[in-house]
Amino acid sequence: MKLVSGRGNMIIANPDQNPAFATLMRFYAAETVYLAPGGGDFSVIAETLDADCVLHQPASLPYGGEWRGPEGFRAWMEAFGRVWSHLEVRDPQFFPSGPDVILSRSHVFATARATGKLIDWPLLQFFRIRNDRIAELRPFHWDTATMLPAIGDAK
Repeated sequence: MKLVSGRGNMIIANPDQNPAFATLMRFYAAETVYLAPGGGDFSVIAETLDADCVLHQPASLPYGGEWRGPEGFRAWMEAFGRVWSHLEVRDPQFFPSGPDVILSRSHVFATARATGKLIDWPLLQFFRIRNDRIAELRPFHWDTATMLPAIGDAK
């Protein structure tokens, strides 16, 4: 995944007032290292995840369901990678809400591996942080029904 965040278009609401924000930025930095050519060491991401973390994905998607713990998160990344050949997150905006929650709003551009179709959608994500690690991640895709034709038979 590529997070496009040129200085002019990344919006962060009060990052200095929310300790959870630093955790989220560590996660994105680790994800960038992991996904880079030759990166492949999942431990950089696992270090940012709570041992009991849970990732909730819409059941309608091929990688839907609840993915638990760092190993579950790794399994989700593999399932996600089987569906998308390229993904770019543009114009992220981060909104801390209390000491342990961050909401992010962005726009996703992705190429489906099975069909080669490029689609895009708005995305809102909910992150809960516990002990400087991500404990819960819940993405809200604008309309998964519009994603399914592009994905094809990826299950």
